[in-house]
Amino acid sequence: MKVLFAESHNLDRPDPLGSHHYVRLFQKAGHDCLWLGPAISPLHVFKPDNLNRRRFAVWRAGGSELDGIGWLVPFSLLFYYNLPLLRSPAVGRNQYRFCLPPLAGQLKRKGFDQVDLLWCAGPVALSLLDLVPHRVSCYRLADRLDKFSGIPANVGELQKELIRRVDFVVATSLSLWEWARSVRKDDLYYLPNGVSDIFFGEKETVPPDFPADGRPVAVYVGTIDTRFDLETLAHAVHSLKEIHFLLIGPLTFEKLKPALQALQAEDNFTWLGPKQYGELPAYLQASAAGLIPFYLNELTEAVNPIKYYEYLASGLPVAAPMLRELKAMEGPLHSYSDREGFCSALREAVAGQKREPERREKKAAFRKFASGHTWESRFAEISAIVEAKLSQ
Repeated sequence: MKVLFAESHNLDRPDPLGSHHYVRLFQKAGHDCLWLGPAISPLHVFKPDNLNRRRFAVWRAGGSELDGIGWLVPFSLLFYYNLPLLRSPAVGRNQYRFCLPPLAGQLKRKGFDQVDLLWCAGPVALSLLDLVPHRVSCYRLADRLDKFSGIPANVGELQKELIRRVDFVVATSLSLWEWARSVRKDDLYYLPNGVSDIFFGEKETVPPDFPADGRPVAVYVGTIDTRFDLETLAHAVHSLKEIHFLLIGPLTFEKLKPALQALQAEDNFTWLGPKQYGELPAYLQASAAGLIPFYLNELTEAVNPIKYYEYLASGLPVAAPMLRELKAMEGPLHSYSDREGFCSALREAVAGQKREPERREKKAAFRKFASGHTWESRFAEISAIVEAKLSQ
């Protein structure tokens, strides 16, 4: 089976998202996969960051390959972006129609001029529904993009159009499922995120840059963006000097940078920046608790946090606000509703790690829960849906 992934992130992203796990599982199952996008444009010439330099390199080379998976980056003269003219829905609907060289020829050279499954991860994939002959199409709906800042306000309109047009939709949260349900009534599935088996490993060597002051470590792994409640975290850093706070991940919301830099003056706070995915289990296994310090709002209502499963698979108790998805799962959680509640939840989580055999029993329970939410089990569900659609 040929599977074309129309994506919004680089294939070599160090912190893989859901589609990264799925493409590798499709490839492992013997299917021929090609990762398309994200596109570059004349606009990106003026944004020479590492991500765009990598995309330009793949485009100039006519494509690349990573672990047996093909990667193609198109150059589009039209790029859907939050600037005058470019934020038009017409641009979003036609981004792939104006590629140099033409996208159809590039796909043909890769053997993907016709595919069995067209996997759409974002609304700019709309034009591919007409450009790429396919047997089945799906939209993996993982975010309410219209709730993010800095994105064209009409992006929700394009998301709904894609929801209507594909053969089936997979929503990663109940909130997203309900939103999609307002657009279509059938061929709509709720399939949350999962966890990689690398987090179930036994004790690894403690990384050299892991905090070594003897205090239990509360760790956050993930992107630091508009969802991140830095005020509540900062309150805990100042209030809980007996705990060391460790952040691992990139900063994508620049307004938080001054406050983050100020926190680095505290002796119980460390921000290491992004790490390679394979390095994360060692940091989690050496920690005492996992953190999800998110705001409660419309954006986080739609979040099914991958890090929740990763923390539990590593044997860590989790402190987080009562996000809708976490409440629905009814899994292990130290929840809170305000700043003082966060401190109390974290004290309780860390205290449980100090007592044996309670710690071992809880670790086993955490891992047992996480084992029911692996990417392999999610892939089995996706595969069954695709096979049923292909047989119709």
